Amino acid sequence: MNKPTRPRILFIFPRWPNRTLWGHFKYKFPALGLLTIAAITPDEYDIELVDENCEPIPMDSDADIIALSVMTPLAHRAYALADHFRARGKTVVMGGVHVSCEPEEALEHGDSVIIGEGETAWLNWLEDFAAGSLKKRYQAEGFSTLEAIPPARRDLLKKKNYITSSTIQLTRGCPHDCEYCTVTAFFGRKFRMRPLDDFVQEYQQLEDRFIFIVDDNIMSNRKAAMELFASLRGMPKWWGSQAPITVGDDEEALRAMAACGCKSLFIGFESLDPDNLAKMGKKFVEVDKNIERIQRIQSHGIGIQGSFIVGYDFDTPAVFDQMYSFIEEARLEAFLISVLTPFPGIRVTKRLEEEGRILTRDWSKYDMNTVVYRPVGFTPYELQEGYYALNKALYSLRSIVRRTVNFKKNMAIFVPQNVGFRLAWKTLLRELRKEEGKYLSHKGAEAQRSWEGPCPHGPCGE
Repeated sequence: MNKPTRPRILFIFPRWPNRTLWGHFKYKFPALGLLTIAAITPDEYDIELVDENCEPIPMDSDADIIALSVMTPLAHRAYALADHFRARGKTVVMGGVHVSCEPEEALEHGDSVIIGEGETAWLNWLEDFAAGSLKKRYQAEGFSTLEAIPPARRDLLKKKNYITSSTIQLTRGCPHDCEYCTVTAFFGRKFRMRPLDDFVQEYQQLEDRFIFIVDDNIMSNRKAAMELFASLRGMPKWWGSQAPITVGDDEEALRAMAACGCKSLFIGFESLDPDNLAKMGKKFVEVDKNIERIQRIQSHGIGIQGSFIVGYDFDTPAVFDQMYSFIEEARLEAFLISVLTPFPGIRVTKRLEEEGRILTRDWSKYDMNTVVYRPVGFTPYELQEGYYALNKALYSLRSIVRRTVNFKKNMAIFVPQNVGFRLAWKTLLRELRKEEGKYLSHKGAEAQRSWEGPCPHGPCGE
């Protein structure tokens, strides 16, 4: 007598479009959300997970369920995959930030959508699937408490595909509600925390030397953070996370972080203009204190990846010179500069829609590198050209060496990261010039900036 076959689930994280920077960046991190959903899936299901950014999707899969995680710039690819698998008779369910904000759009392609944090709703969906009574929409009831979340299913990963497979989460939520950010819209304004003992036990079991704690603010609860740092002390691991620049005022916390292996902090400066910061809802970033705070953090052996946004309403073409000078002066080990992007469900999107400034809803261009709205201080073309030129200049070999090569800096972390971005930008801009024939074409340049160097073609002529 044949044993009944177990239902099979194929979890998919779709690939980034080829016209985006992230489609060319070689140092990848795994999709922790899918690994967490996989971890709570009952044992009676067979599970496979494919990250299309690292490996091809088995388009002829015999899985019964196709579960897609959808970010906004990946939506078109996710929908194409959903259409393909539904045509083959598979049951398709989609979740993630974009689906939670655009459920009706997603339902044009999938059998069901999961709205909000997926832990509880996913188990309800599986129960209905087993009973043959699926509904279209599954709405999470509030936010997950995090107490019952098991360790992520990292065994599903092909670890050679990632710079580190060891991503882990302690808290969710953020009280700041910055105008441009999706975190509050999806995770809420109240910090929630996993039991510290559970987190530390999972952390100890991680195999990589470098671990990234994905929390939006590792200092969200200072008392709990200090307990965490004490618990991690003595472990032979390095870690990085995210924190506000105000951590630079807390010498005690910085000493504790350095003592337990912190080597990297992702810090959101966002703008160098106080008026922009006020409009964003980020007044606590005091521009005149940036440099001294950066130097204090770096003095503890903790490198900084600074996050910036260009194209806010008080920006002018001068923003590119200002940002270049600041990043060079501060010798930031790494940086991520984004174009303001009106993602679905966030406050800035509502404002730009009311002002009639949205130029396109082609989600593949919502990659944080492409201008999809009408800025105030420049034309869309000027913003796009200036943004590309700024990144090319800061990822020149001279700038990378100046910012990262120092025996006190964490070169093993930041040099590969900078080189990876440099190569990604070179590839992307070469393809865009072929495709669109204008960006950084060097014909009819608006202005030659001093930091573009002696090359007559500017920073991308290396």
